[in-house]
Amino acid sequence: MAEVSLVLATSHSPFLYATPQEWDAVRAARTAAGGTHPGLPVDPPEVNRDKHARSLAALGVLRERLAAAEPDVLLVFGDDQGEQFHFANFPAFGLYVGESYEGYKVSPWQSMYVPGVQRQRTPKTPQSWTQVKSHAPLARYLMEGLVARHFDLAFSTELPEPDEGIGHAFMRPSFHLRPDYDLPTVPFFVNCYFEPQPTGERCYQLGVAVRELIDAWDADLRVAVIGSGGLWHTPGAPDASLNEPFDTAVLDAVRAGDPHGLARWFDAAPPVVSAVGPRTGMAGGVGSGSGEVRNWIVAAAVAGEVPGTVVDYVPVPASPCGLAFAYWTPQEGA
Repeated sequence: MAEVSLVLATSHSPFLYATPQEWDAVRAARTAAGGTHPGLPVDPPEVNRDKHARSLAALGVLRERLAAAEPDVLLVFGDDQGEQFHFANFPAFGLYVGESYEGYKVSPWQSMYVPGVQRQRTPKTPQSWTQVKSHAPLARYLMEGLVARHFDLAFSTELPEPDEGIGHAFMRPSFHLRPDYDLPTVPFFVNCYFEPQPTGERCYQLGVAVRELIDAWDADLRVAVIGSGGLWHTPGAPDASLNEPFDTAVLDAVRAGDPHGLARWFDAAPPVVSAVGPRTGMAGGVGSGSGEVRNWIVAAAVAGEVPGTVVDYVPVPASPCGLAFAYWTPQEGA
């Protein structure tokens, strides 16, 4: 029988792929462009170095957990930010059911985002761009099973924008957790940015259904799940700041093993409009980068009512973003 061997959740901020010196430079540029709240605290260089080291150490813990779980496949819940889907057709939920795909390991851009600053594209080299094998049998099994359970999913047998590559939400986690990109990885799209987004409740229901389907599958397969993104960040907003109470509430629910409570709390939070890209003009819930908590909700629901371990929480005003790293071992609660 198939089984979920491990569930992880991790931030995928570009600051995790940059040096502490770059943190300072980006903070200065964003502040000069009016891209951060004027009251946002400033970490001195030594604190940035410490936070950078803590973040990499936390990713190291997740990498070790992933290796110990010995999965056959990764199932990544992440969001598309215009890499593959556009407002001509933007799915709430979508599954890639093809055999393989390509993408940038970190970013198609040579520098981090600064409001009003033009960026240069990253050349496609073996160091920056790679092909990833998917797992079509798992993807198609989930697709069929979820539709039968009344989830109206979009699907892709090939990438709509193959030259752009699949989005960073799916590629970045493996950069630190599985740097050889040697595990088949199934991308599951969750609209986190652009209103109207799926509710936390629906994300919870999705995670529960995914876990039930995997547990019921007559296949010798060990599946590791990743919820990619978060926590609080609103890139591009003129008043971007940290919201540590928001992040604390998310992580308290993780520790408590309460994915349904997390979903209900998330749906009660004040809406946040996307600060990146165009607006739809429709009502939605928590959007922008903070809306990536949806991916944590799905992952937590896959894990079930099992207390999760928060490896670390690192608030980074240089971004600003709350970086967080957690894992669940589902069999411990079976």
